[in-house]
Formats: sequence, structure tokens, C-alpha cells
Amino acid sequence: MEKYYTKMKKSFKVTLLALPFMAGLAMISAQGQTFDDALRYSQYNATGSARIMGIGGTQFAIGGDVSNISGNPAGLGFFRNSQVSFTTNFENWNSDSYFMGQKQSDSDFTFSLPNVSAVFAKTKNPMNTDSWRGHSFGISYNRSSNLNNQFGYYSNIESPTSILDYYSAEYNATQEPPIGDPAGLPLDVGLIVQDGNIFRPSDYTYNINDDGSVNFDSPIAPYQDEMIITEGNTSQFTFAYGGNYDNKLFIGGSVGITSVNFTSHKTYGEDFVDNHNFQATAFNIRENLNHSGSGVNLNIGLIYKPIDQINLGFTFSSPTWMQYQEGYDSDIVADFYDLDGNFDYGEEAYSNYYNPIYKLRTPLKLSAGAAFFLNKNGFISADIDYLDYSTMHLSARSFSLNDENQFIQNTATSVINYRVGGEWRINIFRLRAGTAFYADPYKDSANDRSKTQYSGGIGVKLAKMSIDLGFVHSQFDTFYRSYPTADLLTTENTDIQGLLTFGFNF
Repeated sequence: MEKYYTKMKKSFKVTLLALPFMAGLAMISAQGQTFDDALRYSQYNATGSARIMGIGGTQFAIGGDVSNISGNPAGLGFFRNSQVSFTTNFENWNSDSYFMGQKQSDSDFTFSLPNVSAVFAKTKNPMNTDSWRGHSFGISYNRSSNLNNQFGYYSNIESPTSILDYYSAEYNATQEPPIGDPAGLPLDVGLIVQDGNIFRPSDYTYNINDDGSVNFDSPIAPYQDEMIITEGNTSQFTFAYGGNYDNKLFIGGSVGITSVNFTSHKTYGEDFVDNHNFQATAFNIRENLNHSGSGVNLNIGLIYKPIDQINLGFTFSSPTWMQYQEGYDSDIVADFYDLDGNFDYGEEAYSNYYNPIYKLRTPLKLSAGAAFFLNKNGFISADIDYLDYSTMHLSARSFSLNDENQFIQNTATSVINYRVGGEWRINIFRLRAGTAFYADPYKDSANDRSKTQYSGGIGVKLAKMSIDLGFVHSQFDTFYRSYPTADLLTTENTDIQGLLTFGFNF
């Protein structure tokens, strides 16, 4: 068997199809930017206090809750007393991943403080005849999304394809990447070799004839495994104002300062055992990715009361204009064995470190809501959102992302989300329930990525304080390929949240 190979030293502008396991898409830039990155920071899910989450996240026609600060700021016009509140969150996440008929389960538990808010209210002096009845200023910190996740697979079934086949095809379609580029790692350790004008997997990846020669007509079907661990969140500080005109029209606006922190660690491996049941070769590719950045957005809302029993709400949320820096590197470790399965030698290679700066424009969001009040006994409310994820746009200072933006337009679609919920009042007690549906942002997809939520809660409303407890049960599926020709990994996710909000009037 060969142990060495000739390194070509041509250079070219890399389109990083050579690290497909990092996102499973057909087009990935040299800096690792993907459609998944844009969607990760653009996808909308309702957040708020335990009260709001207990009614399915409906909030655009409901006033007088601290969630109005980052939701519909017009709701601040309902406040008659100043208030400070904080929300704690207990989250239990479970996933079942299926790969080639095999199942792997993962779970995680987190505790966080996703919302801290303060509202400063000023009501009209009774002697004042002005139609403006009052106004409020609000400030909040809100965790918009939890990016902690862990999933993967470990297969003891031989795969019909290898990532080395995919690498070889890419090299043959383009040319060899320069040393230090992540795309060239399999070449750097000899897992792929140049045979004349053709790149192919190493001799170690083929079965052996009885005379000890390599059988190039019989490639070894490898065992595959991968683990993906992500951590981070998106969060927002919001400054909002809302006013009350004659107890009929409530208007408001807000400015949001967003923050993004995200890390991803991925390890992909293949294990080759030949037809004599001897270890031939094995390798692991590791990837580290991190994002850190910030952005800004605007929000304008109104709530109108045509009659006392009905609230109609509308909110325009601008795109978030975001800038973030990426850090990315990868490495590969390969072991090679002799004909008797004994360790022969090992090779390692490391990529360069990349830290480009990206700009992202997320979709704008239009939301509407309606609430019907059952006198003093409670209410029923409903919200809808419209977003067009195909309008996400990426840019960078030193290179073009036209291909990525075209991929976004071809892959993403517009969606309508809805939420329905209600509250029933019994003296100082509140009973709540709701549901929400968030549509699949992928266009013409055979795999359904929509999310369904069921929620409930209870609360106690006192003169100077309130205590609310909410529960949210979420179900959704995610889909992933380690490389474009790999088998599909399907992950069924279940997320259970328990939220506890304490509010104090002053």
C-alpha cells in the first residue's frame, strides 16, 4: 500500500464544498458562511413573560404586560402603574435522531433568566381634559432564542458512500485546494491521492485480494459517525414607548439592540474494516465555528378598541441589520493499518484560521392580533405573523456572497405563523392555555420543519405584585446530511419549558 503522495501546489479560490458535513448544503463559501447561519438568526418565535407564553405567545392585541416592550409597544399605553419584573426559565430538551434505521437519543437541561423588564408609567391628571390619557416608557432584556443543542449518530451499519468519494469528485470537478485550506485536509493526510490526472480515495479504503494486492473494484463500505454540539443565544435590549389616546387608540414604538453569540463543534468520522475483517484506516474531521455580533431593529405598533370588548392590534417589525464576526478552523486525524490490522502510522493536518466579518439583513415581520374580552371573566386572543425568509441577505467586506444569496432566494419561502390562547379569571387567580404554529421556512421541501407548541399556565394577581407560571411544550423535526450524498439524519425534537414571572408594581 502507498503511504505517501505528491502534493500539488496550485491555488484557487475555494468554494468550500469540501467541508459539506458542516452544514449539508450544496453551496458553502470559503469562509463557511451558509444559508443555515442566516436562518439561525432570522427565524422568529414568540417570547415573553410566563403569562404571555401560557396563552400560546399571543400578545399583539393584549396590553398591560411587560412583553409589550419587545412585542407590540402600543400595549405600554395600557399601564396605569409602573412595574418591574423578571422571568426565570427551566428548559428540558430531548431529541431522537434516526440514521440508516438506527436511533440515538440526546437530552439537555438548562436554567436561565430570559427576561428582565421595567415599565415606567405616567397617567393623566384627572383635572386635565386632554384626550391623551397617559403614556409609558419600557426597557427590557429578552433572550430571543436558545441555540444550545446536541445531536448526532453512531452507525454500526456499513454506509454505501464515503465522504472521501465526495471529496474526490469535487477535486476532479475543480482542482486541488492549497495547503492550509480546509478543503484540502483529506489530501494533506493521504486519504485522497492523485492517480495520474484523477483524484481518488487512498488504497487503504479498498478491499484486499487473497494475494495481498488492492482490489480497486471493491471499495470498503465505511462505518460513519458524527456529533454536533452547539451553544449560544440571541438576545435583545429593547427601549420602548407607548401612549393612550382616549382609551380607544394605543400607539407605540421601540428600538431593539440585538446580540448574537454562537459556537459549534462538530466531529465527523469514518472507520474502514476490510473484507478480511481487519482495520484498514480510520479518520476524524473536526470543525470549530463561532459567531459574535450585534444588530439593531425598529418596531411600530398600535392597538385599537372599536368597542370595549374587542382589541385589534397591528405591529410592523423592521429587519434586523446585523454584523458579526466569524471564527473558523478545522483539522483532521487519520490512522493507517497494515494488512494484518496492526497500526502502521498516523497523520494530522490543520487548516488556517478564518475570521471574516459578515453583515446580515433579516426579514421584516408584519403581525396582527385580535382579542375578545368576556366582560371581567377573561379573554380569547389570536395572532398571525407574516415573514418572507427569501429576503434574508448576506454580505461581506472582502468577497462576494452572490451565490449564497441566490441560494437563499431559491430555498427559503414566505410563511404565516399563528397563535391562539385565552385566560379565565377566578377572583385573584388566572387560568391560561394556548397553542402556536410556526411554518416551515423551506420552499418545496419534502421534509416538514414546522414547529407546534402547546402551552398553559396559572397566575395570581395581587394589588402590588403578580406571580405567573407558564409551561410550553414544543415539537419539531430537523434534517441534516453530513455531505450531499450521505444518508439523511432525521431528528425529532421535544422541548419543555417552565417559566416563572414575578412582577412588582410601584
